[in-house]
Amino acid sequence: MLQHFSRPLDWSTILPITRTMGGAIIEGALTPEAVALLNKEINTYLAQEGKVEPASGSESYDSFLGFNTIRRHGLLEKFPSAEQVINHPELLPWVDEIMAPISGTTLLNAAELIEIRPGEPRQSAHRDSDSWPIPLTEDPFIVNIIYALDDFTLENGATWIAPHSWDWPKDRRAKTEDYERAVMRAGDAILFRGDLIHRGGANESGAPRRAISVSYCAGWLRPVENSFLNISRETVQKQSRKMQQLLGFTAYDGEAQQSGLLGLYENGDPQAWLER
Repeated sequence: MLQHFSRPLDWSTILPITRTMGGAIIEGALTPEAVALLNKEINTYLAQEGKVEPASGSESYDSFLGFNTIRRHGLLEKFPSAEQVINHPELLPWVDEIMAPISGTTLLNAAELIEIRPGEPRQSAHRDSDSWPIPLTEDPFIVNIIYALDDFTLENGATWIAPHSWDWPKDRRAKTEDYERAVMRAGDAILFRGDLIHRGGANESGAPRRAISVSYCAGWLRPVENSFLNISRETVQKQSRKMQQLLGFTAYDGEAQQSGLLGLYENGDPQAWLER
């Protein structure tokens, strides 16, 4: 069963659980005020934009995303308070620590608003690590944090997680009994390895189920979300040095992992581009 943790957070317990079982729920990761502000910003944006269908160019991928689910990237550009979830002061150190054995720094892989509307069927099972042709090991190269902005219930599509599945043979499929459901209150967050099999649940309720999903990858990978295109230079310049690093505006020094420098600008630190 997915374990729940409340403050004070005992990372000496949480870290090994997320390494082995693969996930844990942090209660009250966001304050009620933070949840309310995010929802206000999202409501304002969606009222102006309206619903946009997925249009990746791949019919199978669009079906995977869900035709009755709202998904948006570029959150820093759209919702100013998204900074507090992408660069969460308590949870981001967990990201760096769990991936430290394989990567000296981490990148924002994708920050995504996910609002599952009533009638959306259950998502197909997947590993986020499948975006790259890399074998799975005891050290994840991608990890996820999903913040609940509504209560997550069995009826409205609480996420399905298959504990320990990072260590399964690649061709093993999860059965219903292999899953745990991430039932949470608004403001809670689930931390989990991105190489776990998981899926969004069917929303069989009469109301949307909203969340922000933030994933982080090893600093030597190309992220799924292209933050260079959907976050403006002006917005990046206003961010903390840590946020700029997460967005890819710092060179990766792989010396500790016996690899080279990556992400250079004019053979140097891309921070120079921001400071021009």
